[in-house]
Amino acid sequence: MAHFETNDGVPIYYTDNGSGDPILLIHGWTMNGGYWFQKNEPALAEDHRVITMDLRGHGRSGKTNDGHTLAQYARDVRELLETEALTGVTPVGWSMGTAVLLNYFEQFGSDRLDRAVFVDQSPKFHNDEEWSHGLLGEFSGDAATELATNLEYNRASAAKPFIEAMFTEPPDGETVDEMYAETTKTPTDVTTEIFLDMTYSDLRPVLDTIDVPVLLLYGEQSKIFPTDVGAWLEGAISEATHVPFAESGHCPFWEEPEKFNDEIAAFVDT
Repeated sequence: MAHFETNDGVPIYYTDNGSGDPILLIHGWTMNGGYWFQKNEPALAEDHRVITMDLRGHGRSGKTNDGHTLAQYARDVRELLETEALTGVTPVGWSMGTAVLLNYFEQFGSDRLDRAVFVDQSPKFHNDEEWSHGLLGEFSGDAATELATNLEYNRASAAKPFIEAMFTEPPDGETVDEMYAETTKTPTDVTTEIFLDMTYSDLRPVLDTIDVPVLLLYGEQSKIFPTDVGAWLEGAISEATHVPFAESGHCPFWEEPEKFNDEIAAFVDT
């Protein structure tokens, strides 16, 4: 475990275990790198070098009022790769982590990357006449404002149902409480700021610029993204493979970890 300091002075926490081809695990909104350690990081680190990170404002990384945009988070990822002199990396982005990776591709192309894995995320949250793969199946500006307001004034009442919705079957109350406690390591103002930046992003134009293989791991029972956005992405990215997880919701790495780990290992080793 270690920290590095970004160009604007924010300490970023990361872990680095194992040896072999490097895999970088990037967590979702309000989460942190610890979510990978129960069911994924130990298995992947048996034959690979596995790095996890807490994005700025999250987990054990520095709490700052500045830079809570997908673009800045992608620049922080870039600085981590430079700090560790990493090349040939396979980043795995879960949920918001995928949006961060798309911002990386937008700013840096595939430099230092060998391939990429996207886990249950849509490139655009708001539905309109031409887009039906939004957040929660049907999302709008009004819904975004309502959720941000609820987070600000009664965070638990907004966040705990969201955590429950991430799974095919909601975890027991104790597990939800533990997960919620982890999310509160991200300050509420950071939570709303990055959520709104993500909400109003349209990352579809980035897709046809991706020039490395992409693995798409999507839960068939996802309540967060209930449409078949994984299959849509397979058609939109030049070299992409969609692997559905029949028994998973938004968290295939948690609900079907053995298959998840095997798919990533096979993809990296190809």
